[in-house]
Amino acid sequence: MPMIKVQSFGGIAPVIPARFLKDTMAQTAVNCEVFNGSLKSLPDVGPTVHTLAKTGLTKTIYRYGQDLISDTEYWFHWLTDVDVCRGQIAGDTSEWTFYTGDGPPKATHAAIATAGNNHPAAYRRLGIPNPDSSCVAIANGTPDPSDTPETRVYTYTWVAKEAGYDMESGPAPASIPVDCTADQTVTISGFQPTPSSGYNITHKRIYRSVGGLFLFLAEISAATDSYIDDSDPAALGEILPSLYWNQPPDDLAGLTNMPNGMMAGFVSRDVYFCAPYQPHAWPQSYVQTVDYPVVGLGRMDTTLAVLTTGVPYLMQGSSPDSVAVVKSDLEQACVAKNSIVSFGSSVLYAAPDGLMMLSSGGSRIITEKLFDYRLWQSFFKPESIHAYAHDNKYIAFYDNDGTRGGFIFDVASGEFTLHDMWCECGFQDMQRDKLFLGYSDRTLKVWQDGDNQDYTWKSKKFTMPQIMGFSCAQLESEAYPMVVKVIADDTVIHTQTVQSRNPFRLPAVVGRDWELQIEGSEEVFSLAMATSMTELASV
Repeated sequence: MPMIKVQSFGGIAPVIPARFLKDTMAQTAVNCEVFNGSLKSLPDVGPTVHTLAKTGLTKTIYRYGQDLISDTEYWFHWLTDVDVCRGQIAGDTSEWTFYTGDGPPKATHAAIATAGNNHPAAYRRLGIPNPDSSCVAIANGTPDPSDTPETRVYTYTWVAKEAGYDMESGPAPASIPVDCTADQTVTISGFQPTPSSGYNITHKRIYRSVGGLFLFLAEISAATDSYIDDSDPAALGEILPSLYWNQPPDDLAGLTNMPNGMMAGFVSRDVYFCAPYQPHAWPQSYVQTVDYPVVGLGRMDTTLAVLTTGVPYLMQGSSPDSVAVVKSDLEQACVAKNSIVSFGSSVLYAAPDGLMMLSSGGSRIITEKLFDYRLWQSFFKPESIHAYAHDNKYIAFYDNDGTRGGFIFDVASGEFTLHDMWCECGFQDMQRDKLFLGYSDRTLKVWQDGDNQDYTWKSKKFTMPQIMGFSCAQLESEAYPMVVKVIADDTVIHTQTVQSRNPFRLPAVVGRDWELQIEGSEEVFSLAMATSMTELASV
């Protein structure tokens, strides 16, 4: 006789009719984990670990102090959508950190960021503007008529030295050339006053032209008005490194760390890269332009994923001056910047048709066998999705016109489940291996750090070849009680509070379409329903 037996539990696939689902799959899977065969509760969030200082609705959180083992220190938080990157700076002991989305791009470090509770407490503008006016060079003394005059040109840069890191601007326009002989000195003056707001400019660096190159001449304090050049050409230093450096645009967004000391950001259709290991310097020559406005950026291996309102792009290169740009093989727009999640070798994001994956192996809608366009749109309102990576899972939250909840997509198994939790923002702390969630009351809590939740898992619709009845059922669980509901032809015909692994009797009801529903918070290993105890014992 037919027997229904579920020994491995899976997630949902709403696009598939209930009777055509695999025996392991579900019509309903809410607040449960089905990623390793058994059916387990999805633990609730834990208790409050911290309360943020800023009043208003927090949109971004970031735990600064990445070298600390702490749940409470130090929480950067903003009321806007902000992207944060820790600096890739050799020998950095001040945890230089850079961010976009809170006005012009900004930089901060330990000495100024962590005072009080309203973090970051202070910041600098990222980058240094280039001086607009040239310096003035005047030769001193009487030239030796027996010497051949040398024509010199000078320029200078502004420098901010702070917390072990030097930010240097691009150069000022070149000075008017000055002719002098070897026995003359040159006085350099007329420097443009340094900006007084938003920057911490401490020095000026002066460069002198030799053979068509600007070489380092001297470093003077920002307050010094003039400098006398009496240096022999052989004593000059390095070539001017910042000839093509610019301050990042004020509206740069989507700041993203890349390998080899690079950071990337975007403005409209333009993708910017900083000079390697110089996060304040953004040469115009490194800019790449795509066909559609950029929504956000992701990273996979050494590749930057550029997600747009049209075609995704992949930008790859070990240096920003040699970036190759390739269009994705699948045209799927990104509909929500905060749905973009990087997984090392792949990037996932919400597209109009489902959850999109970009990888070196190709692009695909990884939920195409679970949702069609209509179901994806009606379930989640994908433009509302914000998501995070945790334990190789895509943890998402959505707000479908006031109906709030979320889903989990397990990248390894492809299983998809729902949950009824909601948060305003989140941060994956890899050092702590915790996903912190931020709430509208300014509290922070940890994902899956609470008690087991009650879950609901409903099986596929098992359609029998003819009308028949089942007499008994058995639930194998780690602990009890658990609730099993038996459904025949869309009607609940029995609800059993299961207290042990012993079989239980079912009423004498016949039907053709049978479904089983499990409710509770304990781990379940199998559920079976048979026409006799003998048949059930053979499971």
